[in-house]
Amino acid sequence: MRRAPAPVVDLSSVRAMRRREMAERRVRNAMDENRAALTRLFSSGLIFTQKGARAGRDLLLAHQALLKVVDLFARLGEPSSRGDDALKVRAEEVFAHLDAQLSRAAQLSARTGEFLSGRTRD
Repeated sequence: MRRAPAPVVDLSSVRAMRRREMAERRVRNAMDENRAALTRLFSSGLIFTQKGARAGRDLLLAHQALLKVVDLFARLGEPSSRGDDALKVRAEEVFAHLDAQLSRAAQLSARTGEFLSGRTRD
């Protein structure tokens, strides 16, 4: 009795998909923290101070950069992008700098929190 050949599973594509999903989850969490910091800044009214405006601008710039990453991940997930080598190269560049970008976004959110807690005590 002869067995049918077992199907071959391409683990590299599964790994790439998981890597993208995990990175996307991390980016979305950072965006949520960023959005919460912006909301606190606006609701406190400190956005209208010089330091608050600077913090808001920095948070918005970080948010914009994260939105670009989310857009790239969405394009990577589209079936039409399977053979797009330029998109894959761009994704690898993003992955190379993602930790630093997420760290920067978290740092800005934390700094805004410190700014808010320091100002509310005054």
